[in-house]
Amino acid sequence: MKISARDEYACSAVLELALNYDTESPVRVQDIAQRQRIPMKFLFQIMQILKRVDIVRSRRGTEGGYTLTRPPSQITVGDVIRSISGPFVQLSCLDSGNLADDCGKQNPCQFKPIWAEVDRAIGNVLNSVTFEELVRRERTSQRQLMYHI
Repeated sequence: MKISARDEYACSAVLELALNYDTESPVRVQDIAQRQRIPMKFLFQIMQILKRVDIVRSRRGTEGGYTLTRPPSQITVGDVIRSISGPFVQLSCLDSGNLADDCGKQNPCQFKPIWAEVDRAIGNVLNSVTFEELVRRERTSQRQLMYHI
């Protein structure tokens, strides 16, 4: 599995929305791009994908922008990466989720169970980290950087 720049940008965009979830005000795409250092070209594409899979919603107009469709505690890093890039381990024999699928090889494939196990292991890690947890981590690291005089 390779985490692409697009995957990272998508996670950063969702993190920015999660950081602003309690305000209930939409976050402008320009603000997301600036705060998270995401090129606008990529961000527009990413937000359209996240909107299509119902992770974010948009509002038009002068008070417009993006918000999460559900609380950060209900969105995982795995949700975002899968919506942007598809399955964690991308093999045609795993696409159906059925390990009994025949890929046309004469002998039974000895690798298929290994790839399925790798996919499950990656999924377990990425699906266990919610954006609520990432917000907590972000706020904790910001507090540690504050200096009081």
